[in-house]
Amino acid sequence: MLKRIELCFNHQRFVHKIKAVDFVSGMNLVLGPNGSGKSSLLRAIHSCPDCIRIEDKSTKYHYFNGELMNPHRKNAKGNSLLRCRAMFASHGESMRDVLAFIPLSHGDTLLLDEPESGQDMEWMLRIAKGFREVSRLKCQLIVATHHPVFMGKSHVIEFQRGYRKKLNRIYQDILAKNVKY
Repeated sequence: MLKRIELCFNHQRFVHKIKAVDFVSGMNLVLGPNGSGKSSLLRAIHSCPDCIRIEDKSTKYHYFNGELMNPHRKNAKGNSLLRCRAMFASHGESMRDVLAFIPLSHGDTLLLDEPESGQDMEWMLRIAKGFREVSRLKCQLIVATHHPVFMGKSHVIEFQRGYRKKLNRIYQDILAKNVKY
């Protein structure tokens, strides 16, 4: 599993000028506002030859990007079964299919870029439960998200200090006071 990534100069510019990020086994959440570098971090982990990955043992990386992998898109990556099912499914249903088709093995690292995209609250909770099950299988998850449904007992990496508290406060205000933003 990935313990640490030391970002190359190029990725440091796109990931809020951060030089390195440490991870734990199990669930890791990357939080920050739009444009803070969450997606860039996932891409750096997945495919940058110049970033240095420090692993406790060799790991296989699986990358999920809800927009790029959406079977509804003409240029989407994925198998023909998913693309055929997507013709008759909603965006959220298609995303769940894509997530279900990722082949995970013990020790793998799953990189997820906003997996809540297209999901209602009930399905987000089911996905969060699935993430806990994946963690129990000794797979690592690194999730870029804005949604507190995944925050439970996860290791949180904030790209903006206090962002987790800010998100929780906003959601609590919305639920308690029906505040309009």
